Amino acid sequence: MDERKSIIKDLEAKKRILNDARNHLLEGLGESLFQRIGDEEPFSDSQAGSAGAVLLEYRGMQKEIADSTGAIKSLELDIIRLKELEGRIAAIETEQSLLKGELVQVHVRIGMAVLGAPDPNNTSVPLKKQEEDLLAKIEEHERALEGLDEQEGNILTWLGKNARTAVEKALLSRNRSDLEKLYLRAGMEYLLSIFDEIPADENAKDAEKALEIKNRVSSLTDELVSLREERRKIGGVVGTDSSPAHRIKGLERRIAQITKELPAVYLKLGSLAAASVASDACVGKDAFASFMNDDASGVLEKAEALSSQIAEEELSIKKINAAIRIDEEKAEIERLKKAIVAQRQKITAAEDAIASHEEHINETEQHIIELETFIQGDHGGEN
Repeated sequence: MDERKSIIKDLEAKKRILNDARNHLLEGLGESLFQRIGDEEPFSDSQAGSAGAVLLEYRGMQKEIADSTGAIKSLELDIIRLKELEGRIAAIETEQSLLKGELVQVHVRIGMAVLGAPDPNNTSVPLKKQEEDLLAKIEEHERALEGLDEQEGNILTWLGKNARTAVEKALLSRNRSDLEKLYLRAGMEYLLSIFDEIPADENAKDAEKALEIKNRVSSLTDELVSLREERRKIGGVVGTDSSPAHRIKGLERRIAQITKELPAVYLKLGSLAAASVASDACVGKDAFASFMNDDASGVLEKAEALSSQIAEEELSIKKINAAIRIDEEKAEIERLKKAIVAQRQKITAAEDAIASHEEHINETEQHIIELETFIQGDHGGEN
């Protein structure tokens, strides 16, 4: 390989290093200029490639980053709030379940007390009659089970005993359940009859407890309705199209992509600022000058020095390429000259061959004439 091509590779590598260093300086300059410009509008030109257009592009990217960041924070807060709501709703539902169970027991105690006390107005007579019937049945089933426990006999007796025991236990359980429901009904009717005005009797403590539980359950129900509505609204927003985690990842990827593209925008503005200093006729020169400081001037000087070095390397590369091209053209000329010589030699050989063929033709034609003359001649005197 031509040694000069190796030199070109080295020069191109050096040029890339210089170019990267210059771009790094101009990117930093562009970023600092954007920060100093802030919300100002220093550039009147917004044509493509102008400083005004680059400023609009930068602000659009910053807005998209800010919007995406805000959307992520909003989604994260919504997710946190949803978890809080789910926890609170579960706690309320658990508390309500416990309170309702406790309220049932209070009602049952009140019902037992009401049916066990004398009733001068006979308002609870029907319920007392049902209580007596159920208590009698319960007692009957309990006696039957005691009798079955004491019963002895063979295998057939044992099988029958087991079957009857199962039936008696089922009936006993059902009657006890019915009795508890009866007490529950009696207790609830009693509380309804006093219209939240607790009388000073033996049921006062349980009545107060029941009213307290009912008020608490009612309060929890109102809170539960409110929390479920809030959960529905947040869930409608968070659950749109895809999962919150997937949407957050999508927004994070977009922010990362824009952040990756920002250095190119910094470089655009930094390059325009450098061009404005280098040319008196550059559009926006005065606008750039108002945001320049000593640090920026130092950066521009270094960038200009690097640009000069890059230009020198480019010129060296062009000169070497030109020299290589000249040698290639000279080699092509030599090749063509040799080809011409070869073709001329072929032409000379062809001309010689043609001359030889023409001479042979002339000799042949003369011989033909001699033969024709011989044929037409007088040969009478010959024997």
